[in-house]
Amino acid sequence: MKVTVLLENATPSSRFTAKHGLSLFLETGDRRILFDMGPDASFLDNARALGIDIASADTAVISHGHADHGGGLAAYFAVTDSALSPAPVYIRERAFEGHVSGVGERQHEIGLDPALASSGRIVPTGELRVLGDGLVLFSPSGGAHAAPASNRTLFARQQDGALAPDTFAHEQSLLVHEGDRYLLVSGCSHTGILNIMARAEMLAGAPLDAVVAGFHLMAPSAGTVCDEASIRLLARELSCLKTRFYTFHCTGLAAYSLLRDELGDQISYLYTGCSVEV
Repeated sequence: MKVTVLLENATPSSRFTAKHGLSLFLETGDRRILFDMGPDASFLDNARALGIDIASADTAVISHGHADHGGGLAAYFAVTDSALSPAPVYIRERAFEGHVSGVGERQHEIGLDPALASSGRIVPTGELRVLGDGLVLFSPSGGAHAAPASNRTLFARQQDGALAPDTFAHEQSLLVHEGDRYLLVSGCSHTGILNIMARAEMLAGAPLDAVVAGFHLMAPSAGTVCDEASIRLLARELSCLKTRFYTFHCTGLAAYSLLRDELGDQISYLYTGCSVEV
């Protein structure tokens, strides 16, 4: 599978725009998948700079209902609605509900535009959706491992307008079966990367060969990073596996440097504009 980062928090090149968010272009077999769309239209500009025709995607996925992953949805519709076969956009049923980040003066709305939920191109998904050609969208249901501590400043708006801790029932990940290999793609892994990997391996019936994911080890609204002990513990658990890891965005460079200390070449950071064969 070829992974091209259309948008991520950082880039070493002046050719691309980097913003807090994520957008990936995945190529596997005959399938072309747009996975997340960043906070705005910037991913489209970067795709053009990379020579990628965004309308060539046959499938689009939004990993969860936060604007840094789906804020570019309206722009995506605008440039692809006139295509001969515009890609469906797979998104969890509750992704268009209200979502809020931060506490006190830092608290702000981070949800998707609910007006877009009525688009005929939106395909609501449940806990499991088989897309064919070795592609499966899924969501973990619970898990033995703790969710990231940075979730503590993330909330879901209830029907009465009140806020409650987000359970991330709106999150989904992508399992790719390519030849004899199994690959996992996850946006922010709010339900915990180890829980998501466990569910993916259960579905695959085999260990994962590669994981392309954010680990949500930083909380930008609070300006904090997960404590070093927790990051090193995660790294040690990952190092026991034969899986190759590629990370970005919500992992954060500070946490990545600690993961790299433990994992070495088993983990790499993907920046805006880079491509890698996974």
